[in-house]
Amino acid sequence: MKILQFTVDCPFPPVSGGEIRNAANARALAGLGEVLIVSFTGAPVLALPPNIRHRIVEAARGRGPWHRRSPHPTVHVIPADELAEAASIWKAFAPDLVVVEDIALSQLLALAHEHGGQTVIDLHNVDSRTVADRIGSLSLLQRWWRFRQHHRKIAQAREADILAASTADQVWVCSEADRAMLLALGPADGIKAHIKVIANPIPDETVLSLPIAARRYEELRLCFIGHLGYFPNIDAVKQIGRKMAPRLAASGQPWSITVAGKNPRDIVRDICATHGLQLVENPPRLPDLLGRAGYAPIPLRFGGGTRIKALEAMAAGLVVCATEKAVEGLGLEAGTHFLSGREAGELATKITALAAEPRRAAAIANAGRAFVRDRHSLAAIEQTILQAVESLAARRAG
Repeated sequence: MKILQFTVDCPFPPVSGGEIRNAANARALAGLGEVLIVSFTGAPVLALPPNIRHRIVEAARGRGPWHRRSPHPTVHVIPADELAEAASIWKAFAPDLVVVEDIALSQLLALAHEHGGQTVIDLHNVDSRTVADRIGSLSLLQRWWRFRQHHRKIAQAREADILAASTADQVWVCSEADRAMLLALGPADGIKAHIKVIANPIPDETVLSLPIAARRYEELRLCFIGHLGYFPNIDAVKQIGRKMAPRLAASGQPWSITVAGKNPRDIVRDICATHGLQLVENPPRLPDLLGRAGYAPIPLRFGGGTRIKALEAMAAGLVVCATEKAVEGLGLEAGTHFLSGREAGELATKITALAAEPRRAAAIANAGRAFVRDRHSLAAIEQTILQAVESLAARRAG
């Protein structure tokens, strides 16, 4: 079997949530046959897992991030030369299966009609929800001032989600919550059976060996990890700096907050410098950062995403301290697997209180690790993907 996987960024080495999911997908698909990953940004990678190759769309080099030059709020309207090159690669490789990353690259689904192969679109988010959340975060004046423009963006994003779900032979989503959200948009009849929940993996299973002991949670050492160019994560860093840092400082206890991730925007740098947060840009490996912290603050207010930051932190033995939005769809129980709060300030207060009960903190950390180990191991994800592909093949044969 030959599998063609289109991604925005090269997923190796996997750093951000999207890359981690794409890399896990590629490894699972490599168990079925040859995988060719084609990305629109990044650089060629030599060290790849067995049965996986990678190449760049050469026409896309040097053009900068697509979201800064695309007229659509969620879709990368691919320039003619890039689309022609992608089509040429598709035709030459002659894949049996094509997996397309997210709505951003959904324009590529139309190539299947000419070049063959069954198609899967892997939705890391339900992007129309993310767009609506972002607009909803604006002030009333900002929303009113550009009401028609905002309304048009939400409608365009919704139409793109529906079109992609209706065009692809199969749709992968991250959780049951995302599945329900997609169905609520009203895609074409019959799509329900073709939406498969592919849970996210623990990015680096070596973190499962990091020690969980009460003394780890006595100090207020916090670590937030995520793609620092992604709007919901940028907002979360703002909340950490403006609401969490002052409350931790007011506790009178020593504290530290590390913010780490890929491609931080200037506003992230400014927030970290202003509020005393330690910024680690594009970290090559995360276990060391995770191992030095006891708590993972995730005060997400918007968007969806892979939620890998929560899974990774729990696997590493951190106490995840999160809003419901940050762990939506994972099936976690507040107070047992993670510490829940409505907003960043409340989370900071609860973290400070929990640090006075380090044994209870260790119990929450152990429960969180057990949860993700059982449901989000690479082996479990690979099995789910193989079953999804088998059902797709059975559908074609039928």
